[in-house]
Amino acid sequence: MSQPAPGLPTGHPHYEVLERCGQGGMGVVYRARDKRLNREVALKFLSAPDSPDALARFRQEAEAVAALNHPNIATLFEPGDWDGAPFLAMELLTGGTLRDRRRAGGLPLSEILSYAKQLGEALAFAHSEGIIHRDVKPGNAMFNARGTLKLLDFGLAKSSGFEDLTQAGAVVGTPSYMAPELLGGAEASVRSDLFSFAALVYEMASGESIHSKAGVGLAGLRPDFPEGVSRAVAKALARDPGDRFVSVRAFLDELDLAASGDNFALTRTMTVTVAQEPAKKNRRRWRGAAYGAAALALAAGAAIHWWPAGRSPARVATQTLVVLPFENLAGDPANQALCDGLQETVASLLSGAPELRSSTMIVPASELRRGQVRTIVEAQRQFNATLAVTGSVVRTGGNIQITLNLSDTSPVRQKNSRIISVPASEAARLQEQLGADLGALLGRRALGNSPASAGETTMNSAAYDSYLRGRGELEGRHYDEAVSLLTKAVEADPDFATARAKLSEALVRKYLYTRDSKFLALADAEAARASVAGPIPAVVLAQALIRRATGKSDEAIALFSQLVKSEPGNVDAFKFLAEEYALAGRPKEAEETYLAAIRLRPGYWPLHQGLGNFYMGERQYAKAGEAFETAIALAPQVAGIPSDMGAMYYRMGKWPEAAAAFEKSIAIKPNAVAYANLGAVLFYQGRYEEAARRTETATELQPANATNWGNLGDARWQLPGGREKARAAFRKAADLAAGQLALNPGNFQIRKTYALYLAKLGRAEEAQQEAGKAMAQAPNDGGVHFYAARALVVAGATAPALEALSRAAELGYDSREIAREPDFEKLRNLPRYREIIQRRP
Repeated sequence: MSQPAPGLPTGHPHYEVLERCGQGGMGVVYRARDKRLNREVALKFLSAPDSPDALARFRQEAEAVAALNHPNIATLFEPGDWDGAPFLAMELLTGGTLRDRRRAGGLPLSEILSYAKQLGEALAFAHSEGIIHRDVKPGNAMFNARGTLKLLDFGLAKSSGFEDLTQAGAVVGTPSYMAPELLGGAEASVRSDLFSFAALVYEMASGESIHSKAGVGLAGLRPDFPEGVSRAVAKALARDPGDRFVSVRAFLDELDLAASGDNFALTRTMTVTVAQEPAKKNRRRWRGAAYGAAALALAAGAAIHWWPAGRSPARVATQTLVVLPFENLAGDPANQALCDGLQETVASLLSGAPELRSSTMIVPASELRRGQVRTIVEAQRQFNATLAVTGSVVRTGGNIQITLNLSDTSPVRQKNSRIISVPASEAARLQEQLGADLGALLGRRALGNSPASAGETTMNSAAYDSYLRGRGELEGRHYDEAVSLLTKAVEADPDFATARAKLSEALVRKYLYTRDSKFLALADAEAARASVAGPIPAVVLAQALIRRATGKSDEAIALFSQLVKSEPGNVDAFKFLAEEYALAGRPKEAEETYLAAIRLRPGYWPLHQGLGNFYMGERQYAKAGEAFETAIALAPQVAGIPSDMGAMYYRMGKWPEAAAAFEKSIAIKPNAVAYANLGAVLFYQGRYEEAARRTETATELQPANATNWGNLGDARWQLPGGREKARAAFRKAADLAAGQLALNPGNFQIRKTYALYLAKLGRAEEAQQEAGKAMAQAPNDGGVHFYAARALVVAGATAPALEALSRAAELGYDSREIAREPDFEKLRNLPRYREIIQRRP
């Protein structure tokens, strides 16, 4: 039972301690109130503050948790110092530990699978970031007030980026959950964490620890379980690490399949070793959307407009294939970019293969990332995938070893497997070998075995290695790292045109992020150099993206059309073409492009979602609704589609329908975007208390999202006596926005909201300055002028506010939303304001 905390230092400017909660690993944990945001948090202090080792571990825990942003990992709000005593301010978890749920005879299977899924996803995510937990046990898994399970206590965590603070041979962790090899002094690994996790699952099922049962399997203890579940747990608990699953995610996948009655049928694994050889337009953004309604239209694109209506250039694909993220077996962060780059490369080889064009739909890797699809089960559920390529990567003894697997998805059944072992010094051989082995997996000849154009690939292994990793960083949106690695690739081989084209693309994306024109100039120069090699698809894409960024729509359309002709299996290319038509103000061609693509890939729901978003942008709401309904019928488990439906109803002013759609999205999968948008609907209905509650959940799911904190401030601002809490939220929003602007001063979308937060905090002069900067940075963006008008009117600058508001309306900002905005209350009786809101949307 919690007790008061006597003797704790008082007088901290931000925190008030309420009670002691007990021990938390190597620390003492207190419940406290954050006075800035009026919320309760957990404060963790060192129990032995004078110990250098304990202090080092404490700091290491802070670094580990700060690097892990996951819904099932306890959130670190900030590290701090209280009169010389370091502490961590963390998410307060009040639902008890997983240990508290244990009961004699074990838990029901559905409950076990739910807890295993939540905790396993957290552990798998930590592993993907190169962090080994080393102390997985029921006491380190706690529930929040809503029943969500969270992994915590990373004080013993090990990462390649951390100093190992244990002595050689020292036993670290809790013995009753430790893998046998750790008790013998071996180093911790992904598979030792897997053992601890499986021991926890075993305990949930049996009601007792694995050691107290002397190795009795679950099959004998829980005959009510599917046989496959017991087998999966037994495999994860194998004494020899090599006999366990290769990863936590693989264990989760098999648990899920076994529970649903599916079984694996393994086939022969073939190994191939490569011998070493000698070296050789304006879009309005609405308040609630965390990313803006336009940004939700990310569906894979459409086929080109010159295909006659009712006729496709090839027969409809009968199979859908996904390339899932490659497992980073060693957990080394340095290899993660290589894994990501290989996923992209394999997907590109498959989508560009003429042999597959008419029979197989290749889902773009970008769509899998957007849907956070990482397992075969998720791919089948979200994309109706019939085939899946999975893989793993590990560097051992100077070699790069890649495992490729091909599986059916329903039921999951591995069809074939290949292992490629390449000396790191011969990395350039990977491209050719991947084509050969992918062809073999699919029962075909080598893919991409036609003579490559000059510059399309390279025989320089250093260049190819940097290219692969740079491509992975680019897809992960780590633009600085991508530019650095791709620059190394072209320095190692100046004639490697594909790498130079990807460098150009990385520079374009960095320009779009920073709005610094020097990056666009550099991108154009690199694309020009790469074009000497001819119309290689990567070069054409880079050129098209540059034309789009510079507003040269006709040239961009011609280049995207050229890309689609050369790679008709690449649906990302279709997407770019369809979007460019829309941006160019050519809606008829954009619609034709989407419809032609749907005739070719009628079962691919992102096309229907993209078409729905296109129609929504054109205010053809009946057609948009039909497209969204089709997408939902094809993919009822995808939360983003009903969320888009909600955005459509929002634009139509249909509040009950919008709220119901966002609730449906949340029911499928709780997500910050739907919670934020639901809050916006409630806000404009005047239901401010409910709006605040929903938006507060959005901030919990995305604690670093400034927009959500600002929206929370808006809702609280309207509540009686809520101004103090509102200011706390605005302070948080302003701090986050200022941090983002320090990294990227060209982000006018953040600057427009930053101006409003400053105004709400009474910093009128700064608010007016930031509003002016935002409008100067984006003179043709209606949303920027709308937010600037809000900031200006709150700051007391009525005349400039009306000018900004008028400009927003001229640029197409919805006059109905202007009329609903509470910040404009003091303008209601002014003739200029009434003239503005009478304009048609």
